[in-house]
Amino acid sequence: MKKVLSLLFCLIHIGLLAQNEPLATPIKMTVQQYIEKYSATAVEEMFRSHIPASITLAQGILESGNGNSRLAVEGNNHFGIKCKSWTGKTIFEDDDALQECFRKYDAAIDSYRDHSDFLMSGTRYAFLFDLDQKDYKSWAYGLKKAGYATNPQYPELLIAFIEKHQLHKYDEIKLSDEEDKEMKEDKAQIVKSYGQEILINEVPAITAKANESIAQIALNYDIKVWQLYKFNDLDKNATCQAGDTLFIKSKKNKTFVEEYTIQNGETMHQLSQKFGIKLEKILERNNLSLGQEPANGEVIYFNKKRNNPIKLRDTIKLKEEIIIAPNDSNPKKIDTTIYNQTVYEDPIKNIETAEPSTENTLNFFDTLESMKKDLSFFHTVQKGETLFSISKKYNIRVDALQFLNNLNGTGLEVGQKLIINPNLPSADTKEPQATPGYHIVRQGETIFSISKMYNISKTELKATNNLSNDTIKIGQQLVVVSDKKIEEQPKKIEPEPKPIELKPETKPIETKPEKVEKPVKSINIAKEHIYYTLKDNENIDSVCKKFTLSINQLKFLNKNFDIIHAKSGDEIRVK
Repeated sequence: MKKVLSLLFCLIHIGLLAQNEPLATPIKMTVQQYIEKYSATAVEEMFRSHIPASITLAQGILESGNGNSRLAVEGNNHFGIKCKSWTGKTIFEDDDALQECFRKYDAAIDSYRDHSDFLMSGTRYAFLFDLDQKDYKSWAYGLKKAGYATNPQYPELLIAFIEKHQLHKYDEIKLSDEEDKEMKEDKAQIVKSYGQEILINEVPAITAKANESIAQIALNYDIKVWQLYKFNDLDKNATCQAGDTLFIKSKKNKTFVEEYTIQNGETMHQLSQKFGIKLEKILERNNLSLGQEPANGEVIYFNKKRNNPIKLRDTIKLKEEIIIAPNDSNPKKIDTTIYNQTVYEDPIKNIETAEPSTENTLNFFDTLESMKKDLSFFHTVQKGETLFSISKKYNIRVDALQFLNNLNGTGLEVGQKLIINPNLPSADTKEPQATPGYHIVRQGETIFSISKMYNISKTELKATNNLSNDTIKIGQQLVVVSDKKIEEQPKKIEPEPKPIELKPETKPIETKPEKVEKPVKSINIAKEHIYYTLKDNENIDSVCKKFTLSINQLKFLNKNFDIIHAKSGDEIRVK
């Protein structure tokens, strides 16, 4: 019995030791790994929605931080779509405000489909679906114009990222004969769900279903969005309601009914849809302008010209004339400061002449506070900008900009693209890497020196990062997996100290710099921790911005202190 109890005690002891064993540091997904994992899903959505796969992939990568953000890992939310009218599962995350509601999905593919549906259902995105599927540049600028993100550099960022990683090659993929057949069968089932097409004045029409949009219906019936607008005499801001009659071919110039008496406040557009005759023809034959509505009891002529004047309602609302304009061979010459409701054949003109939206519906990184961890992006140099002004804008040092972009001096050219990484505020090569298992290439480093630093072979380092040669660039992100166990400290390599691998939930061990700079005023340093004394009129958001921290990082550093209710004079740990 004693032997049994002793054995049981040993087993329990071993189990407790196992529980205290440090967990392996999770390896972050690289851009290339993300592309390999989700490119097929992006292509599948491209065939379903006509959204370029390159655009979808670039947005997914940038918004989810290569699939490493908490929203992506725990909520399968790769595009940062917030709840709004969402009735499904939810996940909460600090963003523009504390603990905002985001959509949570069962799988990443659901996030991709919801992203496509979101764009297809949005009225202001409708004309994007008339663009060439391979025209990722027009899509990038169109998304910005439609209000997808308020970041002024958003289109350039998307385009630069697509070209850097050659994502546009996925836009060239075509369906096989078998896949094309399946796609057509699926579309036929969708069309069938509308029920039997109705004929009005011998013109085919459908009855719109609930929660549908012009873009979705156009895609289902293989017609252009601008055509659906024109067929139904709609302006650019028109929405689709359940039960609406929509013609899928052009209405006729005449009808079998000769005249009709206005009743119950009917409009000219309603009569046009009711009798299947073009709105412009009704207006022309009754001496009316767009927006003028006859009073109840007035007789409207459909096929002949009216001679006597017509009585109008008291309230007259004049709208801008809607016409279908010919395609412009040089759309770049259009004056984009003039917005109108004219529907053009050229989708670029429709996008350029639509009034820009200022609403930022999705959670794209428009502010420094909402940047995802370890996310590099591009900044395009504008006229009058300097390295100093750009460093102030993103709260990083000039030497960090020079280091990431391999700049020897301070000269810049207008249009030059700079790599920005808010999580690398300094170019001090003695600073520890931000995340174990993830290395950002510094100036002077080689594949050989990095492999020695992490005690791994060159061959393994290249294989892990899909490198075909020894060429690496400053700012490039590499996955590094050490052969040694986490608790073992790597040997010191001269002349630079080797980073010490960390146990979870522990503070990185910092090497002492050669020079100890004087602490900034109002910052107290004690036991290698840095504290900041909150001043009057300061809040947590301003502290996060000043020290380039997220709310969650600040909470982690101040586990035993309620930072949300911090007041002037309180000391907050910032490192």
